[in-house]
Amino acid sequence: MNRRLLAMAEHLIAGAAGADITPPVGVDLTGFGGRSGPSTSVHDDLAARVLYLSDGERHAFVVSLDIIGLGRQESLALRSRVAEVVGADADAVIVACSHTHSGPATHCIRFLGTPDEGYLAQMGNTVVDCAREAVATASPAQIGWGHAAQGVGINRRRQRGGGMQIGVNQGGPVDSGIHVLRVETLAGSPVAHLFCHAAHAVTLGGDNLAISADWPGYARRAIESAAGGQALFLQGCCGNINCHERNSFAAAESQGRAVADAVLHAVAGDLRSGGSLATASELLDLPLLPPPSPEQCAQLLAHAENARTQLPPDANRGHRWMADAHVAWAEDLSRLDDGVRTLPYEVQTLRIGDGVLVVLPGEVFIEYALQIAAASSFAATMVAAYASDCPSYIPTTAAYAEGGYEVDNAIRYYGTTMPTPDMESRILAATAGLLARLGG
Repeated sequence: MNRRLLAMAEHLIAGAAGADITPPVGVDLTGFGGRSGPSTSVHDDLAARVLYLSDGERHAFVVSLDIIGLGRQESLALRSRVAEVVGADADAVIVACSHTHSGPATHCIRFLGTPDEGYLAQMGNTVVDCAREAVATASPAQIGWGHAAQGVGINRRRQRGGGMQIGVNQGGPVDSGIHVLRVETLAGSPVAHLFCHAAHAVTLGGDNLAISADWPGYARRAIESAAGGQALFLQGCCGNINCHERNSFAAAESQGRAVADAVLHAVAGDLRSGGSLATASELLDLPLLPPPSPEQCAQLLAHAENARTQLPPDANRGHRWMADAHVAWAEDLSRLDDGVRTLPYEVQTLRIGDGVLVVLPGEVFIEYALQIAAASSFAATMVAAYASDCPSYIPTTAAYAEGGYEVDNAIRYYGTTMPTPDMESRILAATAGLLARLGG
């Protein structure tokens, strides 16, 4: 385990910057299987936003990107480059993604689009430039935490036909709240709004071939237009949460504007110019489930190869890629031995005044955020996912017995086998320890 804690201090300065990271038309979009082809147009812009915070001695960055996610090595490289801007440690840099399914392919998901390496390199350069600008424009700041009991997320796991399917589960767990950090100069000029809500950015379906930030983009633009400064969206723990309604840009705009209105109302309270700043992180080694037996692997491979041969002649490239993914996954499983394998999983925390930001990698189920917030003694607790890495879905222990796409099927697009069901207790225990070290 790798742990680090930066000591708290008294004074806070802040700066923020943003830039366009919309890829060129023609890049592959990712997040949905079966897409008929690459992107054909740009419907709305994708953005990078960077918030810089310092107490004069310690530094922290929060980076928000309108992309589906990043692989761990991509993220570590970017965090190191941002940290070098002020000579900070990389674990004081948070890189979080909106998880839009209408953005460019990256290295965190396999077989659902080919990453454009030139675009990804330029995106990294843009983020570093934003970090430099945020530092250069930083000044004494005042902050305020807010919360709005409104949202656009709905639980998507429902029992149907004897199994767990993706749909609409009106009674399932959901965090309907929107968590907000407002940052202003001492003179009252807006610096940034950091906001978090859990709802998959999938208002637009797999038939959409236009580049879009989906509903979070509409929210970001509406906040910046109404309040000024930079708006940084952090996707919540939406592994089992979808947005509702779906399948149109009109729905995405309506959802985004509803979230923006809630954010602007949530930050109407008092601001504080003082407050401490501290970060703490822990790198876990989560055990992975053992591979199936050789006989089971052979059956999986035979089934996948047969399914690929049965594709109709007019199957689009997306469906062919999915068939290839199933074959490649079965082949990967057959090459595994019975040795212990683990997944590096970094939990990061950032204390800002009397509130705290917790960020978790992967497609985390909403129950994690609810439990972390309920156990926290901070005045405000914001829990985000899709940060630093997106290695797999991160279900609850109970979800393993229920099964479903998130538990049984999605892993073939990420890796080989899922983490063991006890990862929930491991992650929650690590987070509780970090919050205790930060003074919560």
